[in-house]
Formats: sequence, structure tokens, C-alpha cells
Amino acid sequence: MKLSLNILYYLLIENIFIKVIQFPSFKYEDIEINYLKRGKGSPLVMFQGLGQTIESWTFQIPYFKRKMLVIALDNRGVGKSSRPDYPYTMDMFVEETKALLDHLDINEKVHLMGVSMGGMVAQNFVLKYPEMVKTLILLATSAKMDPYPLIEEYKSFEKMHVEDAYKKKLDLMFSDSFIENLGKDEKLNDLLKKKLIVENTTTIKDYINRGAAIAGHDTRNYLHKITVPTLIMAGTNDKTIPFKESEALHTKIPNSTLKLLENYGHGSLLVENAQKINDIIWDFIKLHI
Repeated sequence: MKLSLNILYYLLIENIFIKVIQFPSFKYEDIEINYLKRGKGSPLVMFQGLGQTIESWTFQIPYFKRKMLVIALDNRGVGKSSRPDYPYTMDMFVEETKALLDHLDINEKVHLMGVSMGGMVAQNFVLKYPEMVKTLILLATSAKMDPYPLIEEYKSFEKMHVEDAYKKKLDLMFSDSFIENLGKDEKLNDLLKKKLIVENTTTIKDYINRGAAIAGHDTRNYLHKITVPTLIMAGTNDKTIPFKESEALHTKIPNSTLKLLENYGHGSLLVENAQKINDIIWDFIKLHI
């Protein structure tokens, strides 16, 4: 396990980037969308998971902003973006992302990267706007998923002590080996606890409203229409979205490459040995930049 570089990245963001710099926002219809724009060059658009915010990309932003124009956003229902109380759809996420790119005058094709639910948003975006996408990076995601068992798990966290909720969320997100080694790294352990549990502002209402978009997501019969170069990555110890789902994506997306990471969990692709994962993604993007 190589956690030292991850800690360096996290501290860079935590102490300099997130606390000092106020993210901008823009209004799309009646929704305020919180976003980040850093770096220069070919645009890379990032979509995070069900209850996560821009800060999910803590270990990716410092890496990619030195190489590309990084754009990340809190789609409605998380972070500092609006949280209207009604069921969301994937098309809502797609259209507010399109509106953001228009707002930023991004006229060239973008590289799309999404993890978990974010990978589902990315699939829907490229299917609706294929002319806007240069490459697709799908991390720990699927063509269809029932989100409600996971939401029920999150509901149970509200009745738990912080330590118990943290342990349960770690078990959902990370591999057993990562969790074991995390116990030896007090600083990273404390920081993850703060972000995953203590400072997590995503409510059950938000999970349910965003979960409705996942429930309505089903790209299985349309994946063959995705023709842009696609990198698919998953951990073999993913307890949330089994890696078999990534294998299915690879089978149906014609111009795709599959990389399975032995013993990595669902959240490990963004945290565990971030340098390795970022390098793999960058090597792929460089082929098509």
C-alpha cells in the first residue's frame, strides 16, 4: 500500500485548495450548480458517486490539473448545489452538465470520467451528446443498478455511533486489505472519517432523490452506440458494484479497454494508491488527447 502520496494530495486540497478557494456556481433554470475549474488544456469533466461531492476527487485534482483543464461539479442533490426535493433523472444531470460546459464556453470535445453513479451519468451524457466527447473513463460502475439496498444501508448509519457508521461505510467502500492498512495510518484514517461521516452533508432525502436517477438508469441496450475510446476500471473486491458489471460494459462497448485491479474495493479507485490509478488514466487519455 502506498498511502503517503495520497496523504500529500489530500493535505494539499484540504489545507490550501478547499478551505481557501470559494468554488463558483452558476444558475441553470432554477438550480444553482457548484463547480470547479482548474488547469488548462484539453478538458476533463468529472462525475462523482451517489452521495459524494467535488471533494471526492481530492487525489485526482492536483494530478490532472497540471496536465489538463479539470472541470468537476456537484450535480443537484449534493455539496453546495441546490437540493430540490423531488426524484431526479439522469437527463437532469446530463443537461445541467451541458449547461455548465456552455457557460464555460467549452467548445472542444471533452474527456468524461465518472465513478460509480458518476459513471452512469457519463454513459448517459455520451449517448445523448456523442459529438461532444473525445474519451470515456468509467470507474466502478454499471449499465443498470438497483440503488435502494444501498440507500437502506445509509439509512441505518443515522442510528449508529460515528465510529460504527464509519466502520460500516469503510466496509462498503474499500477492500479488507486497505482497511487493515488504514489502521496503521492515523492521519489518513482521521481525514477519511471526517469526509465520509462527520462532515458528510448528504441527507437521506438527497440519497433517495439522487437514487431515483440510478433506478431509472439502464443503458444495456444502447452501449453498442458508444464508439469513443473507453477505459473501464474496477476492483475485484468491489462490494457495491461487482466487477462483473464492468466486464459486461466492456463486452458491449466496442472501442473499450478493461482493467481489473486485484483486491481493490469500490472506493479504492479514487483513494488507494492514487498515483497508480491516475497514471493508468493519464496514459489512456494521452493516446487520444
